Amino acid sequence: MSDMTDRDRTTATSWRMETESGVTVHPMRASVQAMENLGCDMSSAHEDLARADAQYEAGQYGPLLATLARINAVIVERLEEVRADEPESWEAYRAALPDALPLGRGTIDSAAYVDRVKGAWLGKCIGTALGDPVEGWTSEAIRKAHGRIDRYLVDPKTENDDTAYPILVLHTLDEFGAGFTSEQLALEWVEHLPFAYTAEQVALENIKAGLMPPESRWRGNPCGAWVGGQMRGEIHGLIAPLSPDVAAQYAFRDAVISHYREGLHGEVYAAVLISLAFGSPPTEDLLRQALAFVPKGSSLAATVEQAIDWCHRYGEWEGVARAIERGLEKYHWIHTLPNVACVICGLLLGEGGFEQTILTTLACGYDTDCSVGQAGALLGALVGAERLPAKWRDPIGEVLDTYVIGFERIGIDALTTWTARWGERIAPDRVARIGSDSRARQTAEGKGLT
Repeated sequence: MSDMTDRDRTTATSWRMETESGVTVHPMRASVQAMENLGCDMSSAHEDLARADAQYEAGQYGPLLATLARINAVIVERLEEVRADEPESWEAYRAALPDALPLGRGTIDSAAYVDRVKGAWLGKCIGTALGDPVEGWTSEAIRKAHGRIDRYLVDPKTENDDTAYPILVLHTLDEFGAGFTSEQLALEWVEHLPFAYTAEQVALENIKAGLMPPESRWRGNPCGAWVGGQMRGEIHGLIAPLSPDVAAQYAFRDAVISHYREGLHGEVYAAVLISLAFGSPPTEDLLRQALAFVPKGSSLAATVEQAIDWCHRYGEWEGVARAIERGLEKYHWIHTLPNVACVICGLLLGEGGFEQTILTTLACGYDTDCSVGQAGALLGALVGAERLPAKWRDPIGEVLDTYVIGFERIGIDALTTWTARWGERIAPDRVARIGSDSRARQTAEGKGLT
């Protein structure tokens, strides 16, 4: 290994790598699997996959690079089939939804709104920190290694991609206002993200090369149906309380930078769940109401309904986890569908309890930082920061650490104020003002947020 060139190391990593959680990943195999999940015929790539494996084992990195290029050529060709019927605008997406959509009702007291925004941020931080060490693990592997989990597995950290992207949404709002475009948000990625992963990584490089959204989500991106969009969705519900139609539009603008199909649907669904959560509906009602914003007949809608059915049928997480593994086994662990099923399991079988919800979601496995982060954010938005258990909240502390350039450390309270300030601007008929706009801006400026 010591005599490998930098190019050889990069090529080797393109074939095989290990995540920080100790999971072995074969990126190209995962890419072919992702294309097959989209319904594409990838049979012509399988011989090259076998050839690439042999070349990797033999240390033939030049030939391996050429083989990977051939597989990528098939992916590029097949992606043209995928994009043929994919909506490029909100109007096209909206046309696939019911004429009458459920809208939020009533208003929320400003103090309660602020507390629940903070609860969502803390819940997301708690969930991602809890899930990080076992990201990509199966349910069985988690159970064998850790048994019944009732604590953080390692000292929690808040720096990850799950919390990075929402900050850039807030900064884009500051820079361009409530009418910001997908392109403006995408350029914020270029300016403030030092790196990205999977679909976001491809999109980021496409944007740098001049391909702006929604074109940025297509070239060389087989992972657009993966969970990254769903991971980014909550912020759009937080800034549009009780306004699910507005939250859905913001989520769409965000998602089309890097995602399509289930990846796009997952982000819209996550945003609408949070927006409607401020009305405190029963959990199952909430899950079904938000589905109105996902095209009927889509794989995501079918998976949510199936996961709800599994929860009723089995009534305990082990049975649901086995059903997810059997029913969705063809999908990669980063794909949206098994992860949204894990979230549904946690939310329904958690029975409204924060700890039970996040631990149930964690026990199902898959992309645990994303799924537990989503479950934690939603429970935080439902119950508020003051009702989060101290054993989970206190180790997070009062500061969010990030890798976002220019926003490396942000106080949780300042982040809450920043978010809530935009919520009262975007949905003024749903939440009372949290104080004078100038005072909120001064608070944000004092924390280095603007």
